[in-house]
Amino acid sequence: MYTPSSFKEENPDVLFDLIEEHNFGIIFSQHQDQPEATHLPFLVHRQKGKHGTLIAHFAKANKHWKKLDEAKGVLVVFQGPHSYISPAWYVNRAEVPTWNYATVHVFGKPKVIEDAAELNKMVKELTHFHEDQENTGWKLDEVPEKDYNTDLKAIVGLEIEISKMEGKFKFNQNKPDKDQKSVIAKMEDLGREDISAIMKRNLDSSK
Repeated sequence: MYTPSSFKEENPDVLFDLIEEHNFGIIFSQHQDQPEATHLPFLVHRQKGKHGTLIAHFAKANKHWKKLDEAKGVLVVFQGPHSYISPAWYVNRAEVPTWNYATVHVFGKPKVIEDAAELNKMVKELTHFHEDQENTGWKLDEVPEKDYNTDLKAIVGLEIEISKMEGKFKFNQNKPDKDQKSVIAKMEDLGREDISAIMKRNLDSSK
């Protein structure tokens, strides 16, 4: 990923935070010169493996998982907050438009999980994570055991031990403070606190 030094984010905690907040990623792999991609919700284990581990699951009917080679690497992309930025929002308006965004690219080797006990554990982890985010109070045990076991047989698990992460947080760090502050104010006017919070953090850390 092309990442100028001013936009490079290397703090693992910042990268993990983005993955958790925007965990619907895209896994990319290559099979016989043909690219493959699947959109999946992921869960990250920060302390599992040297650099962390991702888990997810495929529908068994999705043949992508059969093409994964455990000896070859895959790429998982997580897209964070993003927004068009107009030169009208700078103090110095004699600029060109741009796009602010955050993204994390995760590299690692895939491991397909078909063991029923492991799949059950992964599904429970993923479900609890998302239900806790929404605070619904719903539990997996509300699903009849027979139906749950049938659904479990229709998926395969995926585990990716992370070998490398690349983070790009492009939020006007190459602009003067006055222009960054002007964009922050505009983002807040537009209700884009997700963008303004990152920009404020970047400004504070640069001082």
